[in-house]
Amino acid sequence: MKSKHKIIPVVIFLISMLIAANQAVWIHNMYNMHHQELIDYANQVADRAVLMEISERSERLGGFSVFAANIRNPSDTGRFFTKRLTTADSTYYLKIDKNDPNIMDKVTQFVIKETNPVDLIDLDSLFRIELSNRYSIKRSYFDYIDLETKKTIKSGKPDFVSTNFLSTDTIILDIQKSIAVVGYIETPNDMILQKMLFQLVLTVLLIICSIIGLFYVSRSFVSQWKLEKLRQSSINAMTHEFKRPISGAVAMVSLIPFYIKKQDFQKVSEYAGNTMTELNKLTAYTERIQQISNNDKGSTILNKESIELIPFFDTIKMRYGTKQVAGQKVFIDCNINTTQKQLNVDKLHFSNVLDNLVENAIKYTKGDVQLSIRVSDVGEKLKISVSDNGIGISAKDLPLIFDKFYRVDSKETKNKVGFGLGLTYVKSIVEAHGGTISVESKLNEGSTFTIML
Repeated sequence: MKSKHKIIPVVIFLISMLIAANQAVWIHNMYNMHHQELIDYANQVADRAVLMEISERSERLGGFSVFAANIRNPSDTGRFFTKRLTTADSTYYLKIDKNDPNIMDKVTQFVIKETNPVDLIDLDSLFRIELSNRYSIKRSYFDYIDLETKKTIKSGKPDFVSTNFLSTDTIILDIQKSIAVVGYIETPNDMILQKMLFQLVLTVLLIICSIIGLFYVSRSFVSQWKLEKLRQSSINAMTHEFKRPISGAVAMVSLIPFYIKKQDFQKVSEYAGNTMTELNKLTAYTERIQQISNNDKGSTILNKESIELIPFFDTIKMRYGTKQVAGQKVFIDCNINTTQKQLNVDKLHFSNVLDNLVENAIKYTKGDVQLSIRVSDVGEKLKISVSDNGIGISAKDLPLIFDKFYRVDSKETKNKVGFGLGLTYVKSIVEAHGGTISVESKLNEGSTFTIML
C-alpha cells in the first residue's frame, strides 16, 4: 500500500509532464505553421506587387516598345525557344519559357533596368497595403539586388531595424535572372500568438482539466485501496470473533448426543444452555454489525421522544460504573450542569452512542478506568463530553477515526475486538440529530469526545 502511495504521485507527475510536453510540441508546430503561412502569403503578395509596380511604372512612362523576332523551327513544339531582342543600341538573344505568363514583364524589366530601375518606394507601398489586409505589420521594405555580383544595388531599409523582420523569397525580376528584389516585414512580437489565442486557451484548459482529472482519479483509487484494506481488516476481525462462539457451540452440540445416550440430562441441559449462550453472542455480534453498518446520516430513521435527562445519564453510570472487566475497575464521574430537564432524541440510538463512547474508553484503557461525563449548556446548545484516561489517539489518526472500517494501527488496538464501524455509527447518529461530534486526544494522555446538540 505504501509503495502504491509513492508511485501514484510519480505517475501523475509523469503523465502531466507528457500531456504538457505533447501540448507544447503541438503549440510549437502550430506556431511554425502560422509562421510559414505568413511567409507564403508574403511571397504571393510580393509577386503581385512586383507585377503591379512594373505596370504602373510603364503607364507613368507612356509604355515601352520592344522589338523582337522568334528564332526557331516552326515545327518545334518544345517549351523553350530563342527570341532575338533588339533595343536602340543592342541586340540580345533570350531564352523564352512559353509557359511563363509574366515573361513579357521580365523582358521589359531586363530592357529598362538601367534607365528605369524598379521603384522600391512604390513597390513597398503596394506590398504593405495588400499584406495589411490580413496581417498586422509595423513596417516593410525591399532590397534591390544584382544577382551577378551578389550586391545590393539599392535598399529601402529604415535606419532602425528590429530582429522581428521576416524576409520573402528572392523574387527574380528579369528574363536574364540578373536582378531581383527581397521583401522584409516587421511583425509585432505577439502577432502570431494573438492568432493562436484560441488554441492557447484551449491548451491551458486541457492541461488544467487533465491534471485535475488525474488528481481526482488518483485520490479515488487511493481511497478505494484504503477502504478495501480497512474492509479486509474488519472482515478478518469479524471472522475471528464469529469463529469463537461458532466453534464453542459446535463442540458442545457434538457432545449432547453422547450424554443423551448416557441419560445424563444435567450435562445435556448444561451444554444446551452453553450452546444457546454462544449463539446469543453470535446473534449480538451480527445485530451490532447490522446496526452500525446500516446507519448513516442520510438513511437513519429516528423515533425521537422526550426523555428525562438526569435519569438517562444515571442509568449509564449505573450500568458501567459497577463493571469489572479483566481486573479493570471502572469509575465514572457524571457532572450535569444544565438548565434542560429533557432530551428530545431517539432513545435507542442515542443510548448506543453513549454506550459506544464509554465501551471504547474501557476497552482502550490500561488498568483502572477513570471516566468523566460532563453535560452543560453552551449558548443554545447542549454539550456532552466523555473523557477517559486511556491510551489516546495519535495526531495522524485523529482525522480518520470516524471513517468507516478505520482502526488505529497499533499493537494495543490489534489485540482488541473491533470492526472499525463504532465511531462511524456514532458520528452518523449525532449528525442525524442535527449535532456535531469532535475529539481531542494525545497518545498516553487519554481522549475527550464532545457532542454538541
